[in-house]
Amino acid sequence: MGKTIAAKRPAIFSGIAFFALLVMTMMAATLYVGAAPAEAAVASVSWTAPTDNTGISGYKLHIGNSSRSYDQHINVGNTTSYSTSNLTDGSTYYFAVTAYNSSGLESAYSNEISRSSTTLPPTYVITATAGSGGKITALNNSKVSTATNSTTTITSVTVSDGASQSFSIAAATGYRIADLKVDGASVGAVTSYTFSNVKANHSITATFAINTNYTISASAGSGGSITPTGTSTLAANASQSYTITPATGYKIAGVVVDGTAVGAVSSYSFSNITANHTIAASFAVKTYTVTSSAGVGGTITPAGTATVSSGSTKTYTIAPSTGYKIADVKVDGVSVSAVSTYTFSNITASHTIAASFVAIAGNVVFATNSGGSSFTDSTGVVYKADTAYSGGSINTVTASIAGTVDDVLYQKYRYGNFSYNVALPNGPYSVVLKFADNMYLGTRVFDVKMEGVTVLSNFDIFAKAGNNNAYDVTIPVNVADGALNLSFISKIGSAKINGIVIKTR
Repeated sequence: MGKTIAAKRPAIFSGIAFFALLVMTMMAATLYVGAAPAEAAVASVSWTAPTDNTGISGYKLHIGNSSRSYDQHINVGNTTSYSTSNLTDGSTYYFAVTAYNSSGLESAYSNEISRSSTTLPPTYVITATAGSGGKITALNNSKVSTATNSTTTITSVTVSDGASQSFSIAAATGYRIADLKVDGASVGAVTSYTFSNVKANHSITATFAINTNYTISASAGSGGSITPTGTSTLAANASQSYTITPATGYKIAGVVVDGTAVGAVSSYSFSNITANHTIAASFAVKTYTVTSSAGVGGTITPAGTATVSSGSTKTYTIAPSTGYKIADVKVDGVSVSAVSTYTFSNITASHTIAASFVAIAGNVVFATNSGGSSFTDSTGVVYKADTAYSGGSINTVTASIAGTVDDVLYQKYRYGNFSYNVALPNGPYSVVLKFADNMYLGTRVFDVKMEGVTVLSNFDIFAKAGNNNAYDVTIPVNVADGALNLSFISKIGSAKINGIVIKTR
C-alpha cells in the first residue's frame, strides 16, 4: 500500500506506511434451532498496523463473496482484530482492511485473504413427553434439556443426522404404562423404543395409569369372622382395614399376613398398597378354670383346678367323711348352702367352689393307737396305727391291763417328749387320753398341753390308777386354727400315752 489512494479513497495523511498483514481463522457454528442445519459461521481476523501509523483513528474490515468485491464494510474502531458471525456455512469469503484518520480520509485496501467454511451435518430434535405416573429417559445422550410442570415432563433430545436414539419407559410405583405414541401413532404399552437413522424431528409420548389389579384375599377359620371377607380388588397406593371378630365362646388365636404371624389382633390395616396380599384369621374355643377345694371332714369331686371350654357344664359332688356333715358350700365366695352337688352351666368365666364340713356331735373323728398298729376296740372304734406324731419313742408291755377288755390298746405306748398335730375342722371337741402305767409312784411325772394350754400339770399316772390299770382322761377343747396340737412334756421320767380319741361335742 502506498501513501496515496484512488480517487474514491482520498490519500491518507502524509507519512503512513500501511502494511496490512491479516491472519484470519474461520469456524463453523454448531448451534441450530429446529430441523434446519446451522447457517451461521464465525470468522476471526487480525492484522498488523502500519509501521508509520501516525494519525490513524481506526480500521474498517471489508468482506465479500468474490475477490475485491466487498458487500460488507464494518468499522471496527482502533483495533487490529475482529470476529464476525454473520457468515454462511459452506461459503468462501474474502477479507481486506482499510485505515482512516480523524477527518474520515481512508486508505486503499490492504492485501486480501480468503477462507472457506465447512458445512456441518444437520441435527434433529426428538421431543419426549411423559405424563404423571412414570418417566421416559433418553439413553446415552447428554444433549438433553428437560422442563416439568405438575403433571407432565417434556424432554428435548438433540440427535445427529442418521444416528439412532433409544428411550426407556418406566412406570412409578403403583402405576403401569398405559400407551406409548411415536409421532402420534400408538406402539403399545412398551418399556423401550429406538429411533433408527434419524432424518427428521420426532415426538415420543408415554402415558401411565394407576394400577388397579392388586388384590387382598381375606379368610377366617371356624369360630369367627373377618370383615371384609373374600378377595378385594384395590387401586395402587390405596388402604384397606380388616376387623377380626370371634364368635361367642371363641377367642382370636392368631392372624397371619402374607404368611407371617402378626399376633392375635382384632384389626389390621394395609396402607399404600403396591402388591397383592393375604390375611387369614384363626380362632380357638375360650377356656376357663374351675378350682374346687374341700376342708377337713369331707371331699369334693373332682378336686383341684379343671380347665373347661366356654359354654360347657361342670358338676361337683360334695361328700362328708364319717362323723361329719356338710357345713357350707361357697361358689365364687358366695354361700349356696350345704348342698351335696353343684353344677356350673354354660360356663363363660372362671369359678371357684369350696366345701366346708362340721363334725356331728359325739362322733369319733380321730383315734390312734399310740406306739401300735391299727386296732378296733370292743365298742367298734377304729384306731389308726400311730400317726400325726412328732418325736418320742415306742415300747410294749405284756402284762394284763386291769379295768379294760382292750388290753392290746394299753400295752403299746409312745414315751419321751413328743407331740401330736391332728387336722380338724374348727369347732368344739372332746379329747380322750388313754393311759396305763408300769412304773411306781413319783417315777413318771409330766405335763400335757392342748392348743398351747396346759390341761394336765405334774400328772402321775400311778398316783391316779396304780400299776397296769387303764385310766382315761377326757378333756374338752376348741379348735380355731384347723388343727389340734397335743404336747407331752416330761418332768420326772418320761411322759407317755397309750391312745388318743377325739370326738365332736
